[in-house]
Amino acid sequence: MNKLMLSLLKQRHTLSLLLNTAAVIGCSRMTSTYKNHKTVADFGYVFNKNGELRDIKTDKPFAFVDQAHYEGLGEVISDEVYSLLQERAGLQIKYLDNNKNSFVFVSPEFAEKESLLCLIHGSGVVRAGQWARKLIINNDLSKGTQIPYIQEAQKLGLGVVVFNTNQNHFIDADNVKRKISGSSNPEEHAVTVWEKLVKSSSAKKIIIVAHSYGGVVTMALANSQQEDFTTRVKGIYFTDSVHYGLTKDTSLNKHLVSMSKNYITSDQPVGKLLKASSSDVHRYSAGHKIHEWTSWAAQDTIFKQIKDGLSIDNDENGEDSNTEFKSEL
Repeated sequence: MNKLMLSLLKQRHTLSLLLNTAAVIGCSRMTSTYKNHKTVADFGYVFNKNGELRDIKTDKPFAFVDQAHYEGLGEVISDEVYSLLQERAGLQIKYLDNNKNSFVFVSPEFAEKESLLCLIHGSGVVRAGQWARKLIINNDLSKGTQIPYIQEAQKLGLGVVVFNTNQNHFIDADNVKRKISGSSNPEEHAVTVWEKLVKSSSAKKIIIVAHSYGGVVTMALANSQQEDFTTRVKGIYFTDSVHYGLTKDTSLNKHLVSMSKNYITSDQPVGKLLKASSSDVHRYSAGHKIHEWTSWAAQDTIFKQIKDGLSIDNDENGEDSNTEFKSEL
């Protein structure tokens, strides 16, 4: 094992110990063959300085063993991302229930910020801070996690709320899977987050970025929080969203169409208008043909739109967020 890998491994082990109570709360390893594996290092891997998952001994990329191994690794990836959200992106855990089974991540003083970015992932195995687990494992953290979005938002002075819509169950003392009250499904979780954290914030301008099923979740929020969506929400940016139409309110739908964009899979240049509609969100090319890649591929274009919408100087931060993984990660 080279010195760099050893150093990274020690850092991650120390961080896991420091954040143990927060990190393991999201896992539900009831039947996994690898239930005693608590970190990526237990699987023989480490994230290198470029955010790539590499074998500790050989420095080779991830190699598929079997489905149980892949799912077990995926579970500890969630813990790893939780740690990175705190340690590297500077976010804090906010618990939504007294038993600390449901939680999200927020930036410091998010509630006092004039502008707020809400990040909503898709359905399935992903948890807070992730766009696509497959990209985290097979590519790198910049492509599969929301950390580049969080970093860019913080550079612009925005507060950040990272939703955790798939954290809907917990394992009780008898090893029984239970629904989390107030977060029993993605839509309910999102409404709870909005009611407890977003509604009471000082933000006059709220931006939402939502991937895939996050579009359905956003429409549930619009139905539930119509006043906020007509007065405070200033932009909604979907990445290959499914949202099954809009809401049942014609006036609200007109407003949603006017301030929303859906960056969908396409081989056309990113940002090219593909389909305009008076009854649905306009569709634009995400600049990539694969669903899981759309959030990463459209990031720069989305932030240009955000900066335009919030009247932030586009030239004050001249970095290309997608060109490389932030070195501090």
